[in-house]
Amino acid sequence: MVLDRLTGHKATACCFIEEDRDGDRVAEYGVLCTADYVQHDPSMPLESVGLDEARETYRELVAAFRLRHSVEGMLAERDLVSARFRVRGRHVGEYQGNAPTGRSFETTGQVTLRFREGKIAEAWFHWDLRGALEQLGGTLG
Repeated sequence: MVLDRLTGHKATACCFIEEDRDGDRVAEYGVLCTADYVQHDPSMPLESVGLDEARETYRELVAAFRLRHSVEGMLAERDLVSARFRVRGRHVGEYQGNAPTGRSFETTGQVTLRFREGKIAEAWFHWDLRGALEQLGGTLG
């Protein structure tokens, strides 16, 4: 029973982290997360945001950088899933007033997700945004 729950949490986490075939997981926030979802990410302008703000932040990032995430490893215990991921992107759209450079980047990150009743209630992201921006020419951010 516990193993089934943890396996389900890991499957949900993988769906949340990796984009679907269209390269966009914006709609997944509403399906995979609780209505009171909170996202923490010290690399973003607001370190902690709710569901709507998290969705909008991700929408802006994917539009500017055509992001692709892939899970490299995952651990689950009780109501937590921790995953290491790789993120790749190309600067194809305006980001924070900066015109697209066409340059690509690849970096890594880690996220811990807290589950409640089978859905993601809280996320703590840590990824190398500085390294990604340096690969894009260091003029962003």
